[in-house]
Amino acid sequence: MSQPAGAVPAPGGRAGGRFWALLALGIIGLSAGYAALVLYSASWPEAAALRAYYEWRPRRCTPGEYEGLRRGLAALAALALALAAGPGLAPAGRGELAALGQELAGVARGLGQSWLALRPGQRRGALAGLAALTALRLYYSLTLQAYDDATTYELFVRESFLAANAAYPLPNNHLLSSALDWLFYQVNPGFWWSTRLPVLLVSTGATALWFLALLRRSSFRVAALAVGLFCLPLESLYYAAVGRGYWLLVGLGAVGFFSLLALREGTPNRQRAAALALVASGVLGLYAVPTHLLFLAPAYGWWALRALARRNGQALGTLLGLGALTGLSTGLLYAPLLLVSGPDLLLHHRYVAPLAPAAFWGYVVNTLRQPYQLVVWTPLTLAGLGALWGLLRWARAGQLPPALAGWGRQLGLPSAWLVLTPYLISVAQRSYPPERTLLYKAQYTCILLALAADWALRQARGRRWVRVGLAGAGLAFGALQVGRVARQEALWRRSLGRQRAAPAVAWLASQAPGPILAPEPAQRFVLRFYSGQGLARAPWVLDARPRPGVRYRYVLRAPGRDKPAPAAPPAYHGPVFDIFALY
Repeated sequence: MSQPAGAVPAPGGRAGGRFWALLALGIIGLSAGYAALVLYSASWPEAAALRAYYEWRPRRCTPGEYEGLRRGLAALAALALALAAGPGLAPAGRGELAALGQELAGVARGLGQSWLALRPGQRRGALAGLAALTALRLYYSLTLQAYDDATTYELFVRESFLAANAAYPLPNNHLLSSALDWLFYQVNPGFWWSTRLPVLLVSTGATALWFLALLRRSSFRVAALAVGLFCLPLESLYYAAVGRGYWLLVGLGAVGFFSLLALREGTPNRQRAAALALVASGVLGLYAVPTHLLFLAPAYGWWALRALARRNGQALGTLLGLGALTGLSTGLLYAPLLLVSGPDLLLHHRYVAPLAPAAFWGYVVNTLRQPYQLVVWTPLTLAGLGALWGLLRWARAGQLPPALAGWGRQLGLPSAWLVLTPYLISVAQRSYPPERTLLYKAQYTCILLALAADWALRQARGRRWVRVGLAGAGLAFGALQVGRVARQEALWRRSLGRQRAAPAVAWLASQAPGPILAPEPAQRFVLRFYSGQGLARAPWVLDARPRPGVRYRYVLRAPGRDKPAPAAPPAYHGPVFDIFALY
């Protein structure tokens, strides 16, 4: 039961009503304050100029709407934080905050104790594995060609803080990732530093977090197998180098997953920390990539079903309250985007719009027929689900060690739920998000496989060939993934337009400088990106339309387009664009 509103909480006691008020006011105030900061970072003329910085169709925003929203958000932030300061400064409020601090310190202490409880050889093995994985990721970060992260860099990070948080010309602006990249850009404007280093740091932190959290809940072997297997596939390796917001979802998903486990267990001395972590990770995840909803909805649904089964009205009420707070705070963060870009660009693009039944099922079948999906991931997922079913049957019959049986119930069941339910949601909506947005889901498949492998190794105790076989299979799987990355990179280098345009850019960089007329956005994008990577001796003057009084030295045209072109033949002819030298 909750404590009376004015009572000072005892250490380890349940959260009182004052804590829930502080949590709600604090999260709302911070969300509104950040949204106001986004709008106050640019004047109205700067915001209006975003309409012309790319060929897109944002909503028509007026100066009055812009000024009114940023003032309203600033006022809401000030009011919410002021209301939180009152109860927070009272003795009971200070007690709640002190209890929250103790709980957070206890979580950190528990993770540290689990690490220190490992044998020295296990710690050395874990650190060596993380170091090798980080070195491989760093290599890919430095060598993989620019792809969607180059779009993020050019359209959002280099443009402005407002563009990073409020412009949505393409559905690949991962807002939280773009904002983080913008901060790094202020320190060093280089592409790798501002766009790829943050992803490398996030993926390393998320990997360590998953390992330590699973170690706290299971064993070294289960944690190492689950995290190692997840980090090796092409998708994990690739997006740990160029992934923008996808590894943010992996890390924030870990925070949400283990927070829900703590709340479901109802342990009083972790309730405050778990509630804060669940709401904060949910808000940040939805702000990073909206498809984080495919994790949050099943996760909250799992908790709701457990509460209903136990007829626990208090837990259900807490669930509804935290879910509502998450939704409201996320809406406040998205307020600048909804004003500047409009809801249609966010909610009705090709990745979320319902498909016709034939088109939807055709897409599903084509995805499942992909060779790697058909041969590797689908069988592994089915194997993990089947293994969990077998483990739970043996657990009910008393044929499993108590620790493994407990892990199957506490980790295996919610993992299986989180593996399956995103597909059920997709079927209900008849929309199929790109598989990369579901990267986080593979971690739960790997937990199931790690539990199965742990059982197999227990059964094979004393049989060296089983351990050697599993180790060999792991090495072969890792080598296969490294080969897949190399093949995918070679394919993209042959097919992507910006790589095919590199020779033309190099030719232009070797010529005498002068103003360039590039009517098409893709042309300007490529030139801007490569000029920022040091290919040009000085930044190029690029215009989409002729400016009065400017004598252009070069004009770009796409080959084969029916557009007026200079009478002389192009000085450079390539597959992506022709370059005409006018003098």
